[in-house]
Amino acid sequence: MISLKNSLVIIPRYTILLFIILFCASIFFYTGGTLHNPNTVGYSFTRNFFSDLGILSGENIISVVLFALGLLIVGLTFILYFYNFMKLFNTPTMNSKIGKVGSVFGIIGAIFFIIIGFTPHNYVHDSHIIAVNWAFRSFCIGSILLFYSMHKDSRFESRYAIGYLIFSLLIFAYIIILEFGPSPRDSEFSLIFNVISQKIIVLAFILSVFYQSFGNASFIIKNNI
Repeated sequence: MISLKNSLVIIPRYTILLFIILFCASIFFYTGGTLHNPNTVGYSFTRNFFSDLGILSGENIISVVLFALGLLIVGLTFILYFYNFMKLFNTPTMNSKIGKVGSVFGIIGAIFFIIIGFTPHNYVHDSHIIAVNWAFRSFCIGSILLFYSMHKDSRFESRYAIGYLIFSLLIFAYIIILEFGPSPRDSEFSLIFNVISQKIIVLAFILSVFYQSFGNASFIIKNNI
């Protein structure tokens, strides 16, 4: 059985490191092509989405496998993470119930992360977009609920509750961009705007996971669990 410390502190930290390594490797093997210019060579940090790494073709197969593997590992890790995070809300209060619901939304978001990796947008574009949209929506709802529950629970340090609030606001801003921002097909500027926005939210996700691991470690020590 995996301990709370491993599932909430150790494994997420190593998963984030492995995620970065796999995506860097996927970028290295990416053959090329952007939305507006399919003839470019290699990966552009300002014109290629992360999902471009999963474009399914014979020449890009290594990049596709690494991309899908990275999201699979992240998804499975955070299914485990939020499942065990629910165990921290072990008091018979409304706050704990809200925290558990927030964790369920985290699990749903993690499942959609896995789906993103296995729905190449050049073959199943609509399914891929649905997975992307609901991954971020789920994490946004989950983060808001976790902020509220942790903020009302004196066992949690307020700075880590605020961390979830900041993360939820960043995700909400990205959702607004996805829903109402310029289409990346409109112009080169629109493409760059959307790509950089995605890079920022992915970086925020990585930093949030790393930051919250310290809060989880502190909670486990403080409550002797």
